[in-house]
Amino acid sequence: MTMPSIRQLFQWCASFLLLLVPSLALAQQHVLVADEGTSAVGYRSQLGRVLTFICPSNLNTSREIWGTDIYMYESPICTAAVHAGVFTPGASGQVTIVIGPGTKSFEAKERNGVKSSSYGPADSTYSFTKNGEPGQIDWYTILDRVPDDFHAPLTLLCPPKGNTDMSVWGTDVYTSSSAICVAAVHAGAITLDAGGRVTVIFMPKQQTFDSSTRNGITTYVWKNWDFMSYGQPFKFALGSSSGSGPRTIVLKGFTASGTAIPVVPRRIQLGGFTAAGTATPIVPRTIKVPGWTGTGSLPPP
Repeated sequence: MTMPSIRQLFQWCASFLLLLVPSLALAQQHVLVADEGTSAVGYRSQLGRVLTFICPSNLNTSREIWGTDIYMYESPICTAAVHAGVFTPGASGQVTIVIGPGTKSFEAKERNGVKSSSYGPADSTYSFTKNGEPGQIDWYTILDRVPDDFHAPLTLLCPPKGNTDMSVWGTDVYTSSSAICVAAVHAGAITLDAGGRVTVIFMPKQQTFDSSTRNGITTYVWKNWDFMSYGQPFKFALGSSSGSGPRTIVLKGFTASGTAIPVVPRRIQLGGFTAAGTATPIVPRTIKVPGWTGTGSLPPP
């Protein structure tokens, strides 16, 4: 009888643990920042899930990976990202993966200074996507440990049917330890029931964060006189749910420029979207709709 390899023993143990631990607990993405060992093991059963990670600048790429373009789920994500050409060490950056089905084999190849190994079969894979689709985070995901050199906006997807189990500190600007999706509800960017896309932008560090109650969420006060020692706070970008920012609406002789906070579900679509309502012809006039304010003028009839 052939003795099982160490990897086979590990896989058997991992499969046994999957039976013992609820899949929901394994599936939670608690933080966005990946380290050199972060893999897709916890998401292997979530076929089609898109996930975004932040890879640090000082990445050690000596970890073993398996595959080329399509990677075995145990492959460290940031090292595989270097191999795939979607991340270059030396500056922190974000990468996005999509969980794929199992495959019979993985191709070995050397790319970008990283050598992958062959392997197979495996019951789950992942690959990198460049189509701009946001990664789906969880209602527990926070922004702790974001590298100081990472400043790019992050567009993320909060799933529907959320909860308020996690805490939030701040108003409009939130601490890095605040749950992103819960903070987004407080900011009016999404709702608990519907979830939706949010665009997070990083802010300069600050000493204090104020509390308030909005949209059914009460946040906490935070004061830290050693504020330069903790992570970057964040806020939500104004604009559409994809973070497009200020926009102009043109409607039957009326033009108004303004901004909109993304609210899901939304009832207004103009310009590229439709709105139902009435307006008394006054010159000039201001139109206000939920989440959007614009001022403009209408030629007299």
